[in-house]
Amino acid sequence: MRVQFFVRVLLPFVFGLVLFSDGGAADKFRKLKDTEINARLDNMEITDGVHWAEQYMRDGSYRAFHMGKATKGKWYPRGGELCLDDGKGQPQCRELWMSGSKVEFRIPESGLPPFEGVLQKQEPRN
Repeated sequence: MRVQFFVRVLLPFVFGLVLFSDGGAADKFRKLKDTEINARLDNMEITDGVHWAEQYMRDGSYRAFHMGKATKGKWYPRGGELCLDDGKGQPQCRELWMSGSKVEFRIPESGLPPFEGVLQKQEPRN
């Protein structure tokens, strides 16, 4: 009876876990170079889909929407980092890592974990 239970119930369950899990493998994120940052972000946006979005225009300007607050400025790559300059102080620069359309912003010296988003076509925003 135990063997039948294992074969009919537990074995398919275990097989399903193995088949549909990522097997512990992490996404293969890769740090983008300046030329890749320009090519990937041109007229695109990065967003978490709910709380924030950053839109990168072809002319080097950006619009950011964070928790309902809109800002704008200039964006540019510098030394393997994406920099946003709102003209109110030092630009905010962070490494840009990608795996497919998944994005991680990393600030190594900060000790903070990466924050994640998705690269997609720009959506109309207010």
